[in-house]
Amino acid sequence: MYESLKSSIINNSAQVSIIGLGYVGLPLAVEVAGAGYKVLGVENNPKRCAQVNEGVNYIKDVNDQTFANLVRAGKIRARVDFTPVKAADVVIICVPTPLNKNKEPDISYITFATEGICENFKPGMLIILESTTYPGTTEEIIKSKLESQGHVCGKDFFLSFSPERIDPGNQKFGTANTAKIVGGVTPKCLELAELFYTKFIS
Repeated sequence: MYESLKSSIINNSAQVSIIGLGYVGLPLAVEVAGAGYKVLGVENNPKRCAQVNEGVNYIKDVNDQTFANLVRAGKIRARVDFTPVKAADVVIICVPTPLNKNKEPDISYITFATEGICENFKPGMLIILESTTYPGTTEEIIKSKLESQGHVCGKDFFLSFSPERIDPGNQKFGTANTAKIVGGVTPKCLELAELFYTKFIS
């Protein structure tokens, strides 16, 4: 599974699913699709989902024409359910983590995304968490949930954390030219995630 996934990433044939197409997920989808991958997004807001499929941009950091061209070319599509995860080789979680009343990240969206991945699990997939959260979330929530179903991290699936570093409205630094921090649960997880990001981030 590792070699097959590695080859698909190198050859730009990996299918990518991005969960959450907001101010982090949509710009990321544009960069990933621009690198040659096909992106099937998961966006539970019906209005936003429809806008994506119509090629209508709603994020100011995304170029309208670039986005429309990628949608027209069939490189970016979206659904309100988790169906895209079933066929994905790489799944990136970009859901919000708003602070609760105790000023702690609300990880309910991450938990919801994890359940959607578990229900549509594909052996050999690389899962990357980009949502801003506290240390330990990747292993405590995602890894433990998947392994409770009998899937072994580093063998049946690969897991990484690469926190989003978007500065909305920044005219100088965007998704493609902002340095990435990448961590993997195992050495193979790290290698695959790093290989993937270097395809479209300098």
